[in-house]
Amino acid sequence: MTTLTPLQSRWKHLYHTHLPALAKTRSPAQPTWPVYLDHCFARIVLDNAVGKDRPWTEVVKAPAIKNMTEVQLEDAIRLAEEVVSGEADLVELDERSLRLRGKKGKKRKGGGGEDGEGRGKKGKVEVDQKSKAIKKESKVEDDERLPARAKESKVEDDEQPPATKKPRPSKKNETISSYFLPSPTSPSKKDPSKPSPKTSDPPAVSRPETQPDLAHSLHLIFSSPTLTPFRKQTLSLLLQIPPGQYSTYGALAAHISATSHKTCARAVGSSMRNNPFAPEVPCHRILAGDGSLGGFGGDWGEEGRHAGEKRRLLKEEGVSFDERGRVKGPVFRDFKRV
Repeated sequence: MTTLTPLQSRWKHLYHTHLPALAKTRSPAQPTWPVYLDHCFARIVLDNAVGKDRPWTEVVKAPAIKNMTEVQLEDAIRLAEEVVSGEADLVELDERSLRLRGKKGKKRKGGGGEDGEGRGKKGKVEVDQKSKAIKKESKVEDDERLPARAKESKVEDDEQPPATKKPRPSKKNETISSYFLPSPTSPSKKDPSKPSPKTSDPPAVSRPETQPDLAHSLHLIFSSPTLTPFRKQTLSLLLQIPPGQYSTYGALAAHISATSHKTCARAVGSSMRNNPFAPEVPCHRILAGDGSLGGFGGDWGEEGRHAGEKRRLLKEEGVSFDERGRVKGPVFRDFKRV
């Protein structure tokens, strides 16, 4: 009997037990669970994490659990855990896996197909016919009512008394002051018996403080010749998270999807990997969806080489953690479009 390594055991538990259990109970971690069998979860995760641009069977010899390298196992475990936490969209991953295998993605919503199209055409014809009938009836009713309306209108016009002009007020003694109230700033006659009030200096106008650090960080990001537009967008959004607060890969991906283009938590995490401007551009303020540390410095999770540094930076900024090491407080989601 072959003994599994810790990585192999973790991978088997995720795809064979944990993910199917979440799917059967309809866990809120995913809005939709398109599959619920263990081999389907293995296909989806391995195609995206190991195969990447082709089915995993073209990269690793089956059975995958025995033939994957340590790096491939880590990538598969990382993606599976992102599905568990909700950072990765399982529907998107499934559709991408199917496309890699030359299959069409499943239709999630009703409609379409020949029957649907036929019903649509038939329904449209029926609606057009009803609309024409209603218009015809309406025209007949209008034609019948028109003489009566015209007659009523004529009677009303005959009964209406002629308009009388109101006499214009006389212009005698009329001055400009009769049209405009005195201006608050208009000079007024001073009463010599009353002492003039003391004038006080006008209050100082407060000017907004400049943010040279923010401007410098944005300059670093957008002037970098090596960053892609997506990485520039992601890194610049990090500057909107105030010190002492945190956000998640999923929240950042949701904002970009709603304001710019469709993306997922995994893509956001990849774009922040090896951030060249850390910690000035604060990628350490992005955590996993379950409140754990997530990635930092190219590593993932509590066992990463830089996990302690990420936790230290967050604590120095005022972020607190519970006894399990999970962050406390609400997720920052108030991102503005860049």
